[in-house]
Amino acid sequence: MKTASEIRRARLNQLVSTHGSMADLCQALGYARNDAAKLTRIANGNIRHERGGKPYQMGDEMARAIEETLKLERGWMDTPEDYELAASDNGRRILSLFDKIPEADRATAMRLLDALTKPSVDPQAPNGTHG
Repeated sequence: MKTASEIRRARLNQLVSTHGSMADLCQALGYARNDAAKLTRIANGNIRHERGGKPYQMGDEMARAIEETLKLERGWMDTPEDYELAASDNGRRILSLFDKIPEADRATAMRLLDALTKPSVDPQAPNGTHG
């Protein structure tokens, strides 16, 4: 079972992936794009040598602030990703189907799912905005 720090680190990395980069996530959170050092240290689990070798961690205050700013459900940063997926009927079906995919084809399936979940660019929209 993952610890709260590990779950928050995974969720932070999920947000980075969703937003495209740590700089983009910082901007969405209202930080300067180049003010990513603290979040990067947390995401990477860097060691704090001045604190006896403990890793950088996200506290409750920061977790709640991220949730509020990004309009996420309270406690989202503390809920494992697989819990949300497994809790839904579609999630259970997806997991069941994925288990049936031969190991050699799973990377392809993941790329396909990633492509399907990225916003598409509408060539007809002004400035090539997302549709």
